[in-house]
Amino acid sequence: MKKQRKSVYVWLVFLLLAGLLAGCSAGNADDSKAQSERGTANGSGSVGGAAPYNGNAADEEATTASGGESGGESEGAGGIAAETLAGAEAFNQKIIYTANLTMKVDDLAAAAGKLRSAITQSGGYILQFQDTRYNGEIGSSYTIKVPAAGFMPFIDLVEQIEHRSFERNIGGKDVSEEYVDLEARLKAKQLVEARLLEMMDKATKADDLLKFSDQIGQVQEEIERIQGRLRYLDNNVAFSTVELSMYQTDQTVKQLSAADDGLGGKMLQALTDNTRNVWEGVKLLLIFVAGALPVLIALAVIAAPIIWLRRKKAKAAAALNRPSAPQSQPDGESQG
Repeated sequence: MKKQRKSVYVWLVFLLLAGLLAGCSAGNADDSKAQSERGTANGSGSVGGAAPYNGNAADEEATTASGGESGGESEGAGGIAAETLAGAEAFNQKIIYTANLTMKVDDLAAAAGKLRSAITQSGGYILQFQDTRYNGEIGSSYTIKVPAAGFMPFIDLVEQIEHRSFERNIGGKDVSEEYVDLEARLKAKQLVEARLLEMMDKATKADDLLKFSDQIGQVQEEIERIQGRLRYLDNNVAFSTVELSMYQTDQTVKQLSAADDGLGGKMLQALTDNTRNVWEGVKLLLIFVAGALPVLIALAVIAAPIIWLRRKKAKAAAALNRPSAPQSQPDGESQG
């Protein structure tokens, strides 16, 4: 009886242990499944040994997506999107943007005022200006520097100025490779400079000090040259260059200026025009003579012997045809 009870107790303990082990394994399976589900929901689930979650990659994808959408809206105007410039800065690219614009307007003064307003609004400045007036055409040439971030918005503002025709040529030069190379060269030269300074501090001979001083001077000169080039690239990357030519071809300008000059002005203008025409005629004649001079020389060389022979024959013929003088008779015969 006691043996049967012991066997029953053993089986109960065995079943209890089996139940506990089964519950623990089921709990571990549920935990692992829950963790995998949470990882998949968070975008960190690894399949086939994939890399774990990287927040920077997700941020870059979000930035790329937002940049692509906004870039598509800006590119509708037909040009480089402003977000493209910001994207270049995000990838540490060094790009120098330039634009050549030509605009024909009806009122140059009003267009110039709107242009100055656009420059102020974009945070730029005028680097160079030239005003021209010739033969009924007045114009202005500008060299403008605008921040790279406001490059395309400035082009759009200029295009909104009232005009008859508008031409633009926009380009960019990627100087990232040159910039990285200059930075590497600068670090190398700075290391050389530091080593030379250390060796110079340890030197005791005058000759060694002189040699180290010359070498340090050469290295420092190269360092300054590299730093100057880096500053130049930074300035041109930060501020884009816009070359703008704005002109007005209204013939009433010439008529009004002639009317305001009076009689003296008209006489002076007529004298100036006639003098210009005469000088143009003289220049054309000189050009014609200079072009025909080799031919004239060749003709003179050929014609000179012919003319000389003809003159010689003409003299001989004249000598033959000339009548001979009558011979004088003696005195006796004449008297008889």
